[in-house]
Amino acid sequence: MNLTLIRYFMAVAETGSFTRGAERANVTQPTLSAGIKRLEESLGSSLFERGRASQLTPAGARFLPRARLLLQEWTAARRELRQEGRPAKLRLRLGYIPGLPQQRLTALLGSFTTAHPDVALEILEAPAATLTRRLDMGRIDAAILPLGDDGDEHSLSLFRQRYLLAVPPAHPLARRSSAKITDLQDQPFVIRPQAEIMPAAEKLFDGLNVRPRIIGRAESDAALLALVEAGIGVAILPHWLGSDQVATLTLPELRDTHRIGLRWREDDSAALQQLRDFAAGHDWDAAAGRTVLGH
Repeated sequence: MNLTLIRYFMAVAETGSFTRGAERANVTQPTLSAGIKRLEESLGSSLFERGRASQLTPAGARFLPRARLLLQEWTAARRELRQEGRPAKLRLRLGYIPGLPQQRLTALLGSFTTAHPDVALEILEAPAATLTRRLDMGRIDAAILPLGDDGDEHSLSLFRQRYLLAVPPAHPLARRSSAKITDLQDQPFVIRPQAEIMPAAEKLFDGLNVRPRIIGRAESDAALLALVEAGIGVAILPHWLGSDQVATLTLPELRDTHRIGLRWREDDSAALQQLRDFAAGHDWDAAAGRTVLGH
């Protein structure tokens, strides 16, 4: 059966007019009328009432749902056959920690998906411990997270993340270029409890018996920055997080830096190889150096 003729029939039945049906089918009205006549001849039944050509006969009303089903089945069959000829997308599950330079991260992910349309990328933001556990369990394929000082064959160093003290512009420390941990005694302090720097900072505070006055906790470094900009407190933030509304100081006693890198599961794949090559060519250090807090 000619599916084009069925489309002609559906166009008239659904628009209620031979004129509008011809417009929908993008043919002239005589062509549409001739096609429906051929369809009626092949079926052995009239589909539209004589004299009222846009009104279905009882036979036409019975044929309508079957005609609709025929077109739907044809569309589904064609879609399936076309998809069989295409290679299946490679699945890649990537995790990353909070507190990364978001513009560079999103640029990496966007450029990667554009360059590799054959890879279906799934992303997850979670603390480093969660990502490590998911890697070990095979629930993600790779993660961008802090690496130890010793590299291995399943990791790639991307950049080093340093930390600075951010203070409101009117703060007494704002005109200085550096501060001591003891300067933070009794200072209103806002923190991100899950930040990778917190264990090292807390160890310094305890060792020097310094007690900042913690007045707020946030889920992201961007939220901490907003609190500092509002003059609510001071915070320790990654060096790349930029703002003209805060002053920044180095904390020489806080020498802890984190080597941020890509770690992947041992079961290698083509998608992972593509991601490693792409990440290795990403200019993380230059990007981090351009967006220093307050500079």
